[in-house]
Amino acid sequence: MSERLDVEVLSRREELEALREPWSALWERCPAATAFQRPEWLIPWCRALGPEEVLALVFRSAEGLVGLAPLAVHRIGDERVVALLGAGITDYNDVLAVSGYERAVADATLACLEARADAWDAADLHDLRGSSPLLLAEAPAGWSDEVEKHEACPAVAIPEGAGPDALFSRAMRARIARARKRLARAGDLRVDVAGPASVDELLDALFANHRARWCSRGEGGVLDEALRPFHREAARGLCARGALRLFGLRLDGRIIASLYGFAERGGLASYITGFDPELAWYSPGLVMLASAIEHAAREGARTVDFLRGREPYKYDWGAVDRWTYRRRLRHQGARAAGREVGQGDREGAVQAVMSGEASPEVGLVRLLGAAGDLAAAGRAIDAARPAAGEGEPAARLDAMRRCLDERRAACATVAAMLGAHRDARVDGADARGACQTAARLFDELCARSEEASVAAYSLGDPEILERATREVVELLERWGAIGEDRAILQIGCGIGRFEAALAPRVREAWGLDVAPRMIEAARRRCAGRSNVVLAVSSGVDLGDAPPSRFDLVYAVDSFPYLVAAGAEVVDRLVAEARRALRPGGELAVLGYSYRGDPARDAADVARLAARHGFDVLVSGERAFSLWDGRAYRLRRIEHR
Repeated sequence: MSERLDVEVLSRREELEALREPWSALWERCPAATAFQRPEWLIPWCRALGPEEVLALVFRSAEGLVGLAPLAVHRIGDERVVALLGAGITDYNDVLAVSGYERAVADATLACLEARADAWDAADLHDLRGSSPLLLAEAPAGWSDEVEKHEACPAVAIPEGAGPDALFSRAMRARIARARKRLARAGDLRVDVAGPASVDELLDALFANHRARWCSRGEGGVLDEALRPFHREAARGLCARGALRLFGLRLDGRIIASLYGFAERGGLASYITGFDPELAWYSPGLVMLASAIEHAAREGARTVDFLRGREPYKYDWGAVDRWTYRRRLRHQGARAAGREVGQGDREGAVQAVMSGEASPEVGLVRLLGAAGDLAAAGRAIDAARPAAGEGEPAARLDAMRRCLDERRAACATVAAMLGAHRDARVDGADARGACQTAARLFDELCARSEEASVAAYSLGDPEILERATREVVELLERWGAIGEDRAILQIGCGIGRFEAALAPRVREAWGLDVAPRMIEAARRRCAGRSNVVLAVSSGVDLGDAPPSRFDLVYAVDSFPYLVAAGAEVVDRLVAEARRALRPGGELAVLGYSYRGDPARDAADVARLAARHGFDVLVSGERAFSLWDGRAYRLRRIEHR
């Protein structure tokens, strides 16, 4: 299709909501589309988890609406990254394109991104199926372009017209029959499928069963409180479209197993399941899934898609892996890791202070990073003064300006340190290499200012750093995470400020850091503390930290560097934390990333907790007045 397409750019999610009905009509004309491209999925995602601003591209031809690229630009560290809406909790991401327009829509999407290259640095398009138009479009000249396998999505084929005996293997049929007999002896058994009047009841049962099942395995699951409003709105909307398949297996009226999925295009997609672990002997999950597959077959489904993840149970049903892909693009004029930040970033830093979202110190550091020098930072503050009026926003703005004026030397040092930080380019291309880069960076920053190297918002002022340290110590005390009988370990201890503050309150205080100069500073700070152990670490593990020894493993503003170093590093460090913790011990992550996307951070932490056997007690709490880091509290749970 070579026809030129007209493009409309939608920048606010309200504009997407106004497109709902034409969007639904477009979806019906796109045979490759899944439930994850429906407005009933993506609009609730935008409301509950997405950014205020989007970059949705609407394509029209002489035929009318023929394509939609639902995108947004996210801040990840200092980079502006284009991603598809729904990323994180969506198994298949993609554009919508009417048959015959797939290549034209994909080409036009990249052309639009090229025309708006000053608004983004990289595009991270993941969870794309192999047939996605976004994998086929050629990148413009000069762009870097990487494509890799991303996730396995096991699926089962259902033979056309298959009866009960053809759906499952002989061994599986025998297992299902035995489980059904056990349950039938226990009480009255039936399967419900949600309709408009029963969606909420079956969802509540799903939430309860899913959590109970995962907790029984020592894991946290992926349906925490923050995600439930999204799923409730999405399920209601999908039900109204006839696409929801939410099943409940009832025993004497009580729902003991649940399956949350979608039906469309001749297939059933199984998104989330759960069952009452107290009835595990009866195999309610097995019976629930068998019933759902039988229901799908009666409706004429030809596939059952288990979606992301290679859990062993999926292959018991004969599933075969189908892979998704990840495509990463960077245009020729992309700034190096966001080096030249625009006017919007400066205004955002000032507005964050005026609104009370950030303290004057944190806002000033953001502004220095965005402006690059003190003069530009001062102009940005002054430009906002007329609109601030005389109330609380004006007082916060004035405090920010005083901070700049009274600490000019410190601000100049911090601005230079932020520049060095950007130039270091700590990324996940090579985990150990990234950690070594971080070690060199922090040794250099420590030489410039010990205090500012561990908390730029302290502006090198020991008094401000002490205030920030007290806030963290008080939080750990409120949580009951420290005590005289407790052993604690910090990932990324820096100059030892927390070891010095906590040593009198705990039995042992260990601190690890990748930067030798910082460990030297920490040893000076903690001299004479016989219960403090400090060591240089590799950054990818906890070295010689003994197993099952610690009551608390904590990280204060160090996880953002792990996240920048790559998912492999984060995953390994969380596994190491579990190894080091005693049963019931806690992992405290104070500040997860610099991406500016709290919902994505919370989802990442929930997945890490589920994978490594933690329960999430606190997710993304804004616990500090001086610092803007969010708090996550996880507790190690034993597998039963």
